[in-house]
Amino acid sequence: MNNKKYCGGSVVLAAFGLFVVSVTPVRATTVTYDLTNLTGTTWAYTYNVTNDTLVSSIDEFTIFFDVNLYANLAVDSTPASWDPIVIQPDTAIPDDGFYDALALSTGIAPGDSLGSFSVQFDFLGAGIPGEQFFDVVDPTTFASLDSGLTQASAVPLPAAIGLFASGLAFFSAFELKSRRGGRHATALQ
Repeated sequence: MNNKKYCGGSVVLAAFGLFVVSVTPVRATTVTYDLTNLTGTTWAYTYNVTNDTLVSSIDEFTIFFDVNLYANLAVDSTPASWDPIVIQPDTAIPDDGFYDALALSTGIAPGDSLGSFSVQFDFLGAGIPGEQFFDVVDPTTFASLDSGLTQASAVPLPAAIGLFASGLAFFSAFELKSRRGGRHATALQ
């Protein structure tokens, strides 16, 4: 009986471990976006940059726009004290375009996030625009400090916790039902 109790606890611990791994950021930088269709093929990304490091601030980042999918990039809005620039995709080279933002004073401190980085563009692909490659850059050496893919704005954490709690309740009820079923089978013999 104690072994069954321990086994049920192991299932709960394993489920909790999977939950923690699924909501813990793997990278030091997270760039999320909201997507807005302005008219026809003209869209806007609005980015939020989160610095999940414990080490240094983010003073510059670059988001790339695939030469085959994007055209006519334009800065829509940028937070105060940040200097943005866009470079158009060039089909003659061919080379991707990019949006780069440089902090003029204080960057994004560890544990903080900053939003309202917005870029308008024409989307040349089918469907809707999606994730993009980004780099966090050291503005002095131009070395890449971190890189990854942008993500659509995530499901709020309280919703994820509710989903986890529902799963935990299901596993607990299943474990309890299994135990009760075993007792009845033993009593009938």
